[in-house]
Amino acid sequence: MNTFLYLIKFIASMCVIAIHTRFSGVFGDIVDATSRFAVPFFFAVSGRFLLPHEMTQIPDIRRKVGKSLVKTLKVTTVVYLVYSIYSLIYHLCIGESFFGWLSSKYNLSEARWFFLFNSGKFVYDGSFTFDHMWYLFALIYVYGLIYIFAPVLRKWYKALIGILLFFLFFGQLLQNYYPIRPFGISVNTWYVMRNWLFVGMPFVLMGILFSDYVASRKEALSDTEYKSLTLKWALFGKVDIFVGLISGVIEFIIFGKKEVYLGSLLIVIGILFLSECGITGGRYLWKIGKEGSSNIYFYHVLVISLLDQLSNMGYIPVIPMNVKPVLIMVICILLVWLIPSYILNKRKIK
Repeated sequence: MNTFLYLIKFIASMCVIAIHTRFSGVFGDIVDATSRFAVPFFFAVSGRFLLPHEMTQIPDIRRKVGKSLVKTLKVTTVVYLVYSIYSLIYHLCIGESFFGWLSSKYNLSEARWFFLFNSGKFVYDGSFTFDHMWYLFALIYVYGLIYIFAPVLRKWYKALIGILLFFLFFGQLLQNYYPIRPFGISVNTWYVMRNWLFVGMPFVLMGILFSDYVASRKEALSDTEYKSLTLKWALFGKVDIFVGLISGVIEFIIFGKKEVYLGSLLIVIGILFLSECGITGGRYLWKIGKEGSSNIYFYHVLVISLLDQLSNMGYIPVIPMNVKPVLIMVICILLVWLIPSYILNKRKIK
């Protein structure tokens, strides 16, 4: 059990909350810039444990990826249903008709953005303003493509990672210096570059590549040699993360807000190497990462929206900007992990 990765999953879920609620001022900018590794990290971890290195037969690869795809489809269905019901209730409460809600959310124009970029009103609207569910749909796309192209997966994945990451960062440069309009939409629109193709695919493939690399080193080296190698990885990982954090802040200062920084890529790579160095995740926080990080990611936007609506209606006071991220984190940990874990443990005792 890799408790270090579970710890990072917890930290990443908190970072996503910090991105969506934001601290104020310079501190908020720094937190936002350094937190941008979170979703790429989730993709990379999905790839890291998707396929064992020794699994080379096409039917075996498709069977394994197919199971992950079905599991992701089930999770996505539940999460999407929860948010759709909430969206419907919200719009009915503000006086919109059922068919008005349905036609504004599900139409050909919105379908185009959804199928191209995993975004649009299919996955967010006035009731909750963040399209965080794009991650799940992007994962479905990536798993589906890996299933289809399983025969050439390990022949192409290195080149694909390089090509797609190049276009990700090149596209983000265009946002600053030459804002083109692919598909009739500005490249400055956040989801044009942040989607299944330019973020989901390269980082999942990176996880698979790293898994293969680690397995090949274990096969080629003795236990002593491999342990010596992990000491080098530990140093490399720490330096990489440090450089990535600094790079993310510098990139923000130069280029402004981006969905993924070069520093984010460095942080993810550093974390992957550190995860193989025997570092533990402490005593408690890794448990939240293991049992609750996914649901914290899935449902924190719902918590944010509910608090905003209660505040707008006057039931609770307006939450100060620097308090809100911490409050949302605490509520999510309580509602999504601590209370369900307590209830489950009580049932086991009985």
